[in-house]
Amino acid sequence: MPGMSRCALLLAGLLLVAPGMLSPAHAQSYPSRLIRLIVPFPPGGGFDGIARPFSEKLALALGQPVIIENRPGATGNIGAEIVARAAPDGYTLLFANDFLATNPAMYQSLPYDSVKDLLPITKVGTVPMVLAIHPGVPARNLKELVALSKNKPLNFGTPGVGTNSHFLGEMLNLEGVMRLVHVPYKGSGPAVADTVGGQIEIVITSLPSVAPFMRAGKLRGIAVLGANRVPSVAELPTLAEEGIPGTQVDLWYGVFAPAGTPDAVIRRLNEASAQALAQPDLIERLKKAGYEVVTSTPEALAAQLKADLQRWERVVREAKIPKQ
Repeated sequence: MPGMSRCALLLAGLLLVAPGMLSPAHAQSYPSRLIRLIVPFPPGGGFDGIARPFSEKLALALGQPVIIENRPGATGNIGAEIVARAAPDGYTLLFANDFLATNPAMYQSLPYDSVKDLLPITKVGTVPMVLAIHPGVPARNLKELVALSKNKPLNFGTPGVGTNSHFLGEMLNLEGVMRLVHVPYKGSGPAVADTVGGQIEIVITSLPSVAPFMRAGKLRGIAVLGANRVPSVAELPTLAEEGIPGTQVDLWYGVFAPAGTPDAVIRRLNEASAQALAQPDLIERLKKAGYEVVTSTPEALAAQLKADLQRWERVVREAKIPKQ
């Protein structure tokens, strides 16, 4: 290109630089267009229940549209890979939960690395996990249920192999607390339905999935599986209160960006998310749906993910759960 001036050559070179190399100017103008929020599960489920209300408030905080794009499949892995391979410019984000920790523990290989390929932005909320039983099971509390399982192993249903519900049940087995046999289902709905119908004794899943049946007397709540009691089911003790301190988890949701996204963009998204999640009407809306709004720094979410990865890898290893 003999006719091109030195300035033109310099400009052409700059245009070829990777997006992450232009971070200062990019961050100052960010965001300047529509943002895609990839939800790696089908519409209408637990993800949509929190992702859509959050995205509406995030759009207002950022001053740009935030569009939900459902990309289901492979237990969240398809959507996660899309974001991991996206341009690190802040315009393609992932709405995820702890499948980013359970999947690496369960799969022989994944097309992305949860820690290396994705940058945490913030937690958005948590959902309590609950252990509930069919009313015909002769146990009124956890102590009685433990004693019952020692005489005869009990079947526990979960939304599927490799979910945190599955791992929680296996932790109870590993710690010698109970004798349980895993019965995996394709989602919480079928697991709850079979517990209500008496085909299995126990279901371990999120509170919103079982709360209507508990209120109707079709299921009996035994314990919440998080660190604290839940106001809407305040009568249910935590496992720690029942003398099982190590087996506890809440299902968390959070937002992630592709690795290489400029730090200033991550900080902008974190601040806008905190602003969105501070809106009283959003807090009330999510509370009614069974979610608790929780915000965090990127560093805190990164620490949560790494801790969960270590915990679930240990459970899979010690419980000898076959990897897929």
